[in-house]
Amino acid sequence: RGGARAGASTEARAGPGAGSAGGRHACGECGKTYATSSNLSRHKQTHRSLDSQLARRCPTCGKVYVSMPAMAMHLLTHDLRHKCGVCGKAFSRPWLLQGHMRSHTGEKPFGCAHCGKAFADRSNLRAHMQTHSAFKHFQCKRCKKSFALKSYLNKHYESACFKGAAAAGPPAPA
Repeated sequence: RGGARAGASTEARAGPGAGSAGGRHACGECGKTYATSSNLSRHKQTHRSLDSQLARRCPTCGKVYVSMPAMAMHLLTHDLRHKCGVCGKAFSRPWLLQGHMRSHTGEKPFGCAHCGKAFADRSNLRAHMQTHSAFKHFQCKRCKKSFALKSYLNKHYESACFKGAAAAGPPAPA
């Protein structure tokens, strides 16, 4: 994004897979290929610089966008018409409100197939699933327990493993 030239619009039709039987379209800037010309066109917006004539500023908060689909999504964040009847918090999308309502109801519809632990949010289930992975690259310097996610190691540092340890806090990162 940042250093690319503004308004890049050349399509490398002779690039990898461009114009092939698969209908692939290649970006002249970075070589990424797309199945449709509209997907390529959307991608090419990411090569614009923030000072490009094609960049647009949000009229509400002033944030600058080079991607018009991203700006369209952003504009919705200023239109919070889906309001929680319990606490009054407002959301731009009905599905965001639906997810929020679970914080009031305690509903946890996303269950782990490995251990049965349940989550209110699909993304939290996805993060949890990594704990069942064989790849646990984050290790506690004190007790040598390993974790699949750095955030879980950081939580561990705040846990009983360090209660009663010297007031120095968690060990320095590797």
